[in-house]
Amino acid sequence: MNTAYDAVLHASRLQDDEATIEHAKLLWKDGQHRKAIQTLKDAAKIESNKAGTSLNNDSGLSVDQREPQNSTLAKAQLLLAKWTDTSGQTDRVNIIQRYQLAVKNFARWDKGHYYLGRYYNKILESEKDLPPSKQSVRTRSGETAKLVIDNYTRSLGFGSKYYYQTVPKLLTLWLDLGMEVHVAQQQRHSVDRDPQITTAKANNLDLIHKHLRKYVDRVPAFIFYTAFPQIISRISHPHLQVWDTLSSIILRVASFHPQQALWSLLATSKAISPEKSKRGMEILNKLKSNTKRSKTSDGTELKTLIAQGQKLTEALLNACEVAVDSRASHASLSRDLMFNHKLAPCSLVVPIEATMLASLPSIPDYAHVKIHKAFPRDAVTISSFQDDVLVLSSLQRPRKLTVRGSSGRLYGLLCKPKDDLRKDARLMEFNNMIGRGLKRNVESSKRQLYIRTYGVTPLNEECGTIEWIDNLKPLRDIIMNIYKSKNIRIDFGLLRQQLTEASAKPENVHIFTDDIISHFAPVLHEWFITSFPEAEAWFSARLRYTRSCAVTSIVGHVLGLGDRHGENILLEAGTGGVFHVDFNCLFDKGLTFEKPELVPFRLTHNMVDAFGSYGVEGPFRIAAEITLKILRQNEDALMTILETFLYDPTTDFIGAKKKKVRDVPDTPQEVLDNVRRKVRGLLRDESVPLSVEGYADALVRQAVDPVRLAAMYIGWCAFF
Repeated sequence: MNTAYDAVLHASRLQDDEATIEHAKLLWKDGQHRKAIQTLKDAAKIESNKAGTSLNNDSGLSVDQREPQNSTLAKAQLLLAKWTDTSGQTDRVNIIQRYQLAVKNFARWDKGHYYLGRYYNKILESEKDLPPSKQSVRTRSGETAKLVIDNYTRSLGFGSKYYYQTVPKLLTLWLDLGMEVHVAQQQRHSVDRDPQITTAKANNLDLIHKHLRKYVDRVPAFIFYTAFPQIISRISHPHLQVWDTLSSIILRVASFHPQQALWSLLATSKAISPEKSKRGMEILNKLKSNTKRSKTSDGTELKTLIAQGQKLTEALLNACEVAVDSRASHASLSRDLMFNHKLAPCSLVVPIEATMLASLPSIPDYAHVKIHKAFPRDAVTISSFQDDVLVLSSLQRPRKLTVRGSSGRLYGLLCKPKDDLRKDARLMEFNNMIGRGLKRNVESSKRQLYIRTYGVTPLNEECGTIEWIDNLKPLRDIIMNIYKSKNIRIDFGLLRQQLTEASAKPENVHIFTDDIISHFAPVLHEWFITSFPEAEAWFSARLRYTRSCAVTSIVGHVLGLGDRHGENILLEAGTGGVFHVDFNCLFDKGLTFEKPELVPFRLTHNMVDAFGSYGVEGPFRIAAEITLKILRQNEDALMTILETFLYDPTTDFIGAKKKKVRDVPDTPQEVLDNVRRKVRGLLRDESVPLSVEGYADALVRQAVDPVRLAAMYIGWCAFF
């Protein structure tokens, strides 16, 4: 802190314009909030006098870029607006004026527009849960939502820092308002209908459409590609004007990035819903007749690419679904799965994360956004398929296809039949958002915290492909092999009997701790010793394992991820990192099992043993707390991603569950509420949220509780 003060003092002597702002930031960090705000006000006043502008001028919402631009004054005003909002020292109108002044003084600054929109969104969220009679007219008429959308849209062209916060939110608000207007128009003769509010909503929706059309053509297409799954999930929107604008966004994205975007569009054209399928085909037909952009970056005609893609996805779906001999571990792609090798080469990219994820500008300013290329010109496309297919032994017999890319490398794709992968795809988006948060945070970046993600590409609502990751070892196999080498016999019949007795009543828990656990001494640490014989590599792998275990445990808990038995948790053979697979058991579905899963995540004695002498203290606890803190900081963005479940419902949300269990969400809205409670630190049956440290501690205690572990079903192997 003293070094920072010395640096600010030195900057002041050199008459640096931003020295006073930095001094105010240090005062704020030191807890001297009133003094910090006053210092900032003085700095804003000095800068305002220099610029010859008034601090009290309410500039409204218009952005006049011919006004004199002063970035230092704008920074001071934005900081002042944020601090007065946080400290609650002034009213709503005053805070809005401060945000507007920041925008006026530096119109080409994404941060100013973003924070003004964010404040309007805060107002909207605070009124959303109130009954309509208690809401302001601006909220009920959609005007507040329009103000959020206006400012978020303006921020898009001036920088890339806030894309993942703004694009999903503005889409959700716009499409929700469109749905409200559509419903109101369908209920014209309803007694509860307020004609004035309905008219105002429709007018605001029209203004939003004009605003969006203006910006859709101005900003680069990759900006909307970042939220393409969300856009596609709303393709069957019933409001015709909304659909008209939405389709123009989809067409623009697909025209500029056809090799990536077509995977989603081709899957939509095969949707079960006739309306969704029809609109998917409508977009594909418009793309075929597009004369402005008729070729891809590698020179392929768009019409040809669509035809190639349609034939290829059809063949991949057939390869997913065709029956395979129950005893076969390998199959021929052409002979057994009836795949035509002449469908390759194809100019669609190989559907893996590296080719499907848009890159953002490294310098997030206006000049770099304008010229940025989100995908390389020489994207890795499909050259050929190898004929040998690995058939896995699990129930649905998924098949591993091997694709040779235009780069010359081989890529594995796991084709999964009878499995709706849209949920997995949304989960990867959620995890990618967390991954970005981990990279941006100083404490997590210092510890190299990460969450491993991979490409998931639905081919329709029942089949899809998953990127194959090599060099993974199932946790169960590692532990069982070590026990086998030590001649420790595993009698599952006896274990079932002992677990039944141990879970019958709490006082029987000693059967689990004394009879079962004592028989299976912790051995996972031995795998690290044999896999990483050099001291430095061993220490690095163990630390990576501990920290990645903490990150995935917290994220898994927040999402209600269950069924974490030893085959669904894998270790990376080269690094020791933790890798999770099979996300069918989400949103606390594990609580509906015959033997409910009562632990928040897997933290058995073997897993803790591999953490080293610290156990759950030290690196594990610190990483868990940092992850939870980042989730809280990014709550809005993460919840917006999960909101797509409302409009792209997965199998779990259609039809009744086997049994109704208290606190297990049944509807998409309940899912969102449940996830939000966990992010905020609310335990079951509690109304007072815990701190980050308190909540992490409570979860760890639940995870290692022998009473809860003894009650787990035998296949979960709580004794490993």
